[in-house]
Amino acid sequence: MSTVKNKTALNKLAMNPIKTNIKKYIILIIAVVMTTLLFSSLFTIAGSMLKEVQLSTMRQVGGSCHAGFKYLSEPEYDLVKDDPELKDITFRIIVGVVDDERVIKARTEVSYYEPLAAEFSFCYPEKGSMPEAENEIVLSDITLDALGVSHEIGTKFSMSVEINGESKLYDFVLSGYYRGDPISMAQMALVSRAFQEKYAPTKQNPITEYEFNDYTGWICADFNFSNSIDIEGKTQALIDRTGIREDVDTGINWAYVGGRLDPSVIFVCGILLITFFGAGYLIIYNIFYLNIISDMQEYGLLKTIGTTGKQLRKIVLRRATFVSVIGIPVGLVLGIGIGGVLLPVISNQFSTVSIDKGELHLNIWIILGAALFSYLTVIISAGKPCRKASSVSPIEALRFTETRGKDGKPKKKFVIVILSLSLALLVLNSVFAFVSGFSMDGYVSSMIIADFSVQDASLDNPSVSYVETQAIERDFLDALERQPGVEAVGNIYISEGEQYFDDATWSKIENGLLKDDMVREKIAYYYGEDSVEDHIARLNRDKSLDGNTYGMNEMAVSKLEVIASVDGSDRIDWEKFNSGNYVLITRWEYENNYCLNFLDPGDKVQIRSNDPQYMEMIEAELENGEVIAYPGFENAPSREYEILAVVDIPYAMELQRYREFQCDYILPESEFLNLNGSWKPMRTIIDVESGEEESMNEWLESYTTAVNPYLEYDSKDSVFEEYKSFSNMFQIVGTVVSIILALIGLMNFANTIITSILVRSRELAMLEAVGMTGKQQKISLVKEGFVYFVWTLVVSTILSTLMNFTLLRFIMNEIAMFEWHFTLVPLAACLPVICLLILIIPVIAYNRLSKRSVVDRLRVE
Repeated sequence: MSTVKNKTALNKLAMNPIKTNIKKYIILIIAVVMTTLLFSSLFTIAGSMLKEVQLSTMRQVGGSCHAGFKYLSEPEYDLVKDDPELKDITFRIIVGVVDDERVIKARTEVSYYEPLAAEFSFCYPEKGSMPEAENEIVLSDITLDALGVSHEIGTKFSMSVEINGESKLYDFVLSGYYRGDPISMAQMALVSRAFQEKYAPTKQNPITEYEFNDYTGWICADFNFSNSIDIEGKTQALIDRTGIREDVDTGINWAYVGGRLDPSVIFVCGILLITFFGAGYLIIYNIFYLNIISDMQEYGLLKTIGTTGKQLRKIVLRRATFVSVIGIPVGLVLGIGIGGVLLPVISNQFSTVSIDKGELHLNIWIILGAALFSYLTVIISAGKPCRKASSVSPIEALRFTETRGKDGKPKKKFVIVILSLSLALLVLNSVFAFVSGFSMDGYVSSMIIADFSVQDASLDNPSVSYVETQAIERDFLDALERQPGVEAVGNIYISEGEQYFDDATWSKIENGLLKDDMVREKIAYYYGEDSVEDHIARLNRDKSLDGNTYGMNEMAVSKLEVIASVDGSDRIDWEKFNSGNYVLITRWEYENNYCLNFLDPGDKVQIRSNDPQYMEMIEAELENGEVIAYPGFENAPSREYEILAVVDIPYAMELQRYREFQCDYILPESEFLNLNGSWKPMRTIIDVESGEEESMNEWLESYTTAVNPYLEYDSKDSVFEEYKSFSNMFQIVGTVVSIILALIGLMNFANTIITSILVRSRELAMLEAVGMTGKQQKISLVKEGFVYFVWTLVVSTILSTLMNFTLLRFIMNEIAMFEWHFTLVPLAACLPVICLLILIIPVIAYNRLSKRSVVDRLRVE
């Protein structure tokens, strides 16, 4: 037999036992189906959700390209446009911005777009065509509605456009329009190349030769690589490869998950993938091991007639392949079917505007990935039992029994079963903990800090270069006081500029903050590696850092997060703070929540007045010899304050513009006004009494529409409503995945018990032949199952606890929308069911087994 290489013969040897004892292999096929179902449903749902969230994020960002370079001259663009490593490259040229009161709440930027750039930026006309004639233009339906222009191709209208700081009325003809996104940072107006070249000619010299960026005529290049892995690294390599200036303004599309490789995230994701793979592996390995043990005597007989170990491995692997060929397609169909049924429900919870919303974002990689994962799991699971079968000698195989411990129980099978069950429960508990940790409050807390927030319509728009920081008029505040149900009002003032320090205080910053490696890395990011020392030298010469000074009343101050304080309290003592002798200071922040204190509580700082009466024009000579004048307060009076606490300002309260250091101070409202003179608030936050939200919302809607359209407002209810759908979606997905995992775990346990009884049919028959009654055997099987239950309880509890306190805690603490908490609820829910299965399955399985005679069961199978 060892010289026979006939595939047909091996196929018969592999398939005939399956036909004669199909029950064992049906259980194995079910295990493969369950594992494939696990992978395919997770891949389908997660892949489709990721694609839809990614697409929604791209539309918010304003483009789908991997990365881009901003403010390029034409020669600079020529350096990169033919790079062989780029899959696609296209560009737009900045012209200006629509300067029309009608679009104050629908900011619209004007640019010339290449057709491919328009497609990548989601502004390619869905109706009509790209502009060709000088006066042709493409707008979004949002901008058209704001202008009051009909959605008809060929419509003529006039619109004011600001180009290079000068606003002028232009006549246009609508050549096309597209569906705008309300979540986008800005709407786009597409003009022709002729219009662009006439009014905003393309820059020919690099931006480094200009003292100020006038924003017009610059090329913004967008490009794609072959894949989205490590976009940031590939972009830096592109800069190095093409020789374009190192300080080129680079934009990385943060919609791509793999755009930046974070080692900690890669490690955690790797651990989670290994855990999921391990769960599927043990499910199948457990069943395979039991099956091969039961077939060991068959392998011994084959070896006695000359079958080689290599041929035995082929026989076992062909059986594994047979099981895969049936189980994997069924699991794929079921998994993708579950995804297809759930995705419309899930997707409808998104506030996205993707055209194919709710559809399966399937591609061949999702299907192949799930199938490959499942097949590898089967092959790897069958590998070790396969090697065992091929290496055992004929005599050992014929009289083979499992290695047993002192208690007579097979040790290896026991360990495998416990690990298989425990890991399935571990995965279930981890998914449940992750889902149940979703916090709606945490998700929206940074977006709005009070019931309502009122500010200028441009203030929080990141695409606006100039924002109004004194927009809240006295008329509005007076009208607000007359509204019923107002519980508290917080005015937030801001004075932008720099913070200056005396020699002693600066010495602490110079020898502390400026010595930190991460600070130097950020300076290098802003100014280039070669400029770090020169920039630090300039800072040491001027003894100043960029930053804003805020003024806040008691209500606003109560919203701040206290990091450290003079008295160690986590709250600001308002009476002490409002005495006029103290100031609060923020921290320096960098990526991954890396923070350093500029100064500490108890230190003293000088704050210079920005009262307009002290403003004077200061002349400065530029490197090219040109003399410019700018407003300054160098001779304005200043006052010394003691730092009461180091605080963080919530995102929803601060000016959402960030510079290199951002050393911000907070003074009490009255002290801010005493120092700076007449000043208007940047934003006003409002808390109302319970039940008054709707009436306040109606009043604010009326006021910001009819009385002062330059103002806009946010409400906590609107933010919650906007993201409530996301919360619902997350709960739906989590519940479905948890149910799938729970069913897989329970079915795995049932499979294990049933398979164990089937492969021991001969052993049980021998016991019955020597006088053991059926009742005694049932009790024995139940006791054995109960031992599995107890050990599964112990091991799964330990593993789930460790996972909760390590990886899950790390992940959830890194994501603002999650709040970590310890839970073992899934174990408490599943273990009683497992206990019930222990009582039911052995009885049913034994009853079916005992229908065959003892003689039949004693025969070698």
